[in-house]
Amino acid sequence: MRTFEFSDAKSHKFWSIDVSGTSFTVTYGKIGTAGQTQTKSFPTAEKAQAEADKLIKEKTGKGYVEKTPKATTSESEALEKAIIANPHDIAAWSAYADLLLEQGDPRGDFMRVQLALEDEALGKAERTKLKKQEADLLKKHEKEWLGDLHAFATGAEPTLTYTFARGWLWEVDFIRLKVNEARALAKCPSAKLLQKLRVEQVEHEAPVGSKESYIDSYYTPGPDVPADTESSDAGLMALCRVPCLASVRSLMLGESDINPQGKEEEYMNCHFSGEVAYHLIKQMPHIEEMRLLAHRVDAKKIFALPMPNLRVVQLYHSTKYPLEVLATNKSIKHMTHILCHPHALDFDDEEAGAYIRLAQLKAICKANWPNFTHLRLRLTDFGDKGAKEIVDSGILKRLKMLDLQGGCMTNVGAAALASSPDLKNLEILNLSRNAIEDDGTKALRKAFPKVDVSAQHGETGPSDGETPEYLMEGDIE
Repeated sequence: MRTFEFSDAKSHKFWSIDVSGTSFTVTYGKIGTAGQTQTKSFPTAEKAQAEADKLIKEKTGKGYVEKTPKATTSESEALEKAIIANPHDIAAWSAYADLLLEQGDPRGDFMRVQLALEDEALGKAERTKLKKQEADLLKKHEKEWLGDLHAFATGAEPTLTYTFARGWLWEVDFIRLKVNEARALAKCPSAKLLQKLRVEQVEHEAPVGSKESYIDSYYTPGPDVPADTESSDAGLMALCRVPCLASVRSLMLGESDINPQGKEEEYMNCHFSGEVAYHLIKQMPHIEEMRLLAHRVDAKKIFALPMPNLRVVQLYHSTKYPLEVLATNKSIKHMTHILCHPHALDFDDEEAGAYIRLAQLKAICKANWPNFTHLRLRLTDFGDKGAKEIVDSGILKRLKMLDLQGGCMTNVGAAALASSPDLKNLEILNLSRNAIEDDGTKALRKAFPKVDVSAQHGETGPSDGETPEYLMEGDIE
């Protein structure tokens, strides 16, 4: 609750507002009295907060001064904030472990042991001793530290996996996310410093008592998941209310594009709805890796968010690739990877061409990212013009990987790349499924022997009159 007061020669008044979920209560009157109260409800918690902020602005504009007592920050809270801001600060982790040890909290011992095990110079005997201590502490306290999450992570068929590091829950992987699993994570005692979050699939869920078809399970509606939520988004809606999102550095939505043998899948089907992705990511101010293997992602809004630590962007199965928004986002300075494999071209989009165009490539080439090393833009129609842009922009001086699989590059573009002295900087060059003929292939192999020029198709773009087959080599659902 926030409280404000106003005093002048004629009156001494107070006004306070308490926001709770989708409603707020206002109390007002003369200082020294109980005052009057009014409660107002809204469709969503976001709208309630927005209206509250508007009223606060109006009151302060009229001369009201805030008198809300300042919250005191404990030493543990201060250390948690420092760790969330910089998880690489080992001194902060060690100080937190010492504090918990002083308080008699067994997690302090667990932190100390796991921090010690990170020392690569540790001798075998000492490492064996510490590993036993780690296992003993987990066996004794794991159920308590996981809380309600423990039931989903154990048993004959666990529905999520997790790892502890530095004494806290470090990574959670939901195999098939359910509302109750997200709610369990929200209450998990060990999740406040969570670093990695992955959701492979989302259960189709409906409110208890629903007659909806094709439902896997049911949930009890609440402020986090209203009864009218889409069945494919219910688990993700609940996940949006998890407090530890602020500490997450790595997010992955969707099934991995890497098969069990460690190789990338050639053909991928997407079953993951990314409509809620923006609402998750906007709560992750420290995000470093963002891997969205999902359709219906609002990439334009996501790419415009302040993300000063962002290094890796992977966006597969989408039909919108506003890379120019990403490239001109001034908060992003440490980008290293952009990995894109669009949805298969829909027949309704034939006239528009590929989902990634020359304008997006140009934006990436002009971006001020000195550490940028990996570029994957697949199923494109910029062909030879794109090859020329890559060479002329000088981006090859920085790149370690260039992947333009599924395009319409001909011998002209191949010759431009082959003639660049900067091609030698690459470690990976993938130009498979383009329109390069024998002469171009020979030139590329001479300049870069490891180049992948397999499965050339001979199609040079939509102007041929039919939808190019190479633009159909993505998600087909």
